[in-house]
Amino acid sequence: MPDNFDSVAFMDTLIEGGFPEKQAKALASALFQLIDSQLVTKSYLDLRLAQDLARLKSELLQWVFGLLIVQTGMTAVLFKLLH
Repeated sequence: MPDNFDSVAFMDTLIEGGFPEKQAKALASALFQLIDSQLVTKSYLDLRLAQDLARLKSELLQWVFGLLIVQTGMTAVLFKLLH
């Protein structure tokens, strides 16, 4: 159960507002299930961040090696043209 959702307090508020207890209980349960299905945990975010950083690092290394190859080729061509 999420720490930030107090279903009992929510039910009490609904009952005080005129909802029958059974209906308040059903609504609190449905709302809890909705909230629980949409919450993202810190561990999930940490894992996604680590995966994204690894992917970006891999792409950056590919670019760097690609540019290194192009630079080497350009240097060889210029060297050949100038000598």
